[in-house]
Amino acid sequence: LICSLCKLFGSCLLYTYVLSQFNQCIAIRYFQRLCTYYTNSGMTNHLHLLISPFDKVQLSKFMQTMANRYVRYFNATRNRTGTIWEGRFKSCLVDSENYLFTLYRYIEMNPVRAGIVSSIAEYPWSSYGYNGLGEENSLITEHKLYQDLGEDSEVRAKNYQKIFKTLISTQQEQEITDATMRGEVYGSEGFHLEINKLISRATKLTAHGGDRKSEKYRNQAGCSIDGLK
Repeated sequence: LICSLCKLFGSCLLYTYVLSQFNQCIAIRYFQRLCTYYTNSGMTNHLHLLISPFDKVQLSKFMQTMANRYVRYFNATRNRTGTIWEGRFKSCLVDSENYLFTLYRYIEMNPVRAGIVSSIAEYPWSSYGYNGLGEENSLITEHKLYQDLGEDSEVRAKNYQKIFKTLISTQQEQEITDATMRGEVYGSEGFHLEINKLISRATKLTAHGGDRKSEKYRNQAGCSIDGLK
């Protein structure tokens, strides 16, 4: 599952704090039972996570706790009250069997695409340090497909670097962004059909338009829309 949370952090110091709070959330044994954490990248105005929650309720608990920790810190240091996040986090279900490393590249290459650094190895606030450079990070769980890259951490890191020699296409970037923002499924057609059978609703929203109050629209969205039930 890929998740995105939006807020303008304002400084490297603030973002460092966000990561520290995120790490604390994962380090707490309670939250280790809620989500398995694979990769992340923090930008100046949003944070990407690739995690496996045991269910959507536990995912919400995890994200809410992490976000609230930062709000308390931000407000306390600025003598203010109220929310600072731009709405609820966005997420999409990912076909890891076929698209896992596409998501790894999408997330960890964000700083390069944004022009912040010329090489992802230069960016300290992402999981590439562990996945591609072999740096220690006790919070990251290696996905089985990542472990299949080599028999030890050094070989895995080297083979992981090779994956980044081929960038994902602009179309793939847009598809991932759209799926995340809409809460859709990102994966092969077969994966879409499999998930559709499990949840009994469309895994892709139809084109723009239509009556937002209609039963068909609400079934596609799979959630309350503008307070409608």
